[in-house]
Amino acid sequence: MKALLFLLVVLVIGAGAWYYISNYATTKPVAEKTIVTDTLTIVKDSIINAKAFDTIPLGFYQGMLPCKTCEGLQRTLLFTDDGRYKMEELSWGKGTVSKRTEGTWEKEKGKFVLYLNDKMVSQYRFVKDSLINIENNGARIPDSMSRQYALFKKNIAPENPAWNKKRSEGIDIVGGGSDPFWNVEIDNEKLILFKVAAADKPIIVPIERPTITKDSTVYSIITEGGNTLKISIASKFCSDGVSDHLYEYKMTVWYKGQMYKGCAVYFNKAG
Repeated sequence: MKALLFLLVVLVIGAGAWYYISNYATTKPVAEKTIVTDTLTIVKDSIINAKAFDTIPLGFYQGMLPCKTCEGLQRTLLFTDDGRYKMEELSWGKGTVSKRTEGTWEKEKGKFVLYLNDKMVSQYRFVKDSLINIENNGARIPDSMSRQYALFKKNIAPENPAWNKKRSEGIDIVGGGSDPFWNVEIDNEKLILFKVAAADKPIIVPIERPTITKDSTVYSIITEGGNTLKISIASKFCSDGVSDHLYEYKMTVWYKGQMYKGCAVYFNKAG
């Protein structure tokens, strides 16, 4: 009888131990599940942050808008982080120069409002990586025409590692173009270098004070050979013709009867 009772006690203890071990094993993955939940929370926060960041329209936007008197109105907008914008509008098929305006922008009730001389001139709605023009000079643009009034995000010229090197060497302006490939380096305290890829050596001339206007900076220098090297840097948007990048300035070079067109980057502006 005692042996039977002892056996029953052993069985009860064994069953309790088995239950405890089994229950512990099934609850152990809870810690792993918590880790996964934390990971998902981080991802969610990252998405929220990215969405908030993407609602600020910094950089270039460009699109072709309807035009009653031309083939199309190409509008290019550059938003900067100091609350300012620059806009260029080019009427295709007219042969006219682009119209350029500058002003300020603000975010108001989920919309981006552009001001010129403190007067509201247009409103945009931000959708993914595009700006939808919803109002111009007080005239509302119907939602049914929104696709025709879209400006798409364009790539701004990336920071080039070579530019950092030139900047550290005292270079104030770099420029270049293709067909043929050429480049310019300007040190406003020392010299100007102009190099065409096909040439054996670059043209190097001492710096002279440029002529500076509201829209351009022009250098005009006589080389040792008696030729005029003229370089104009204009405050006009520019595409390098090779990549999809846009630049804030255009550069034009005249030398020995040839004209070279390209884009420019300012590190420091001449005073």
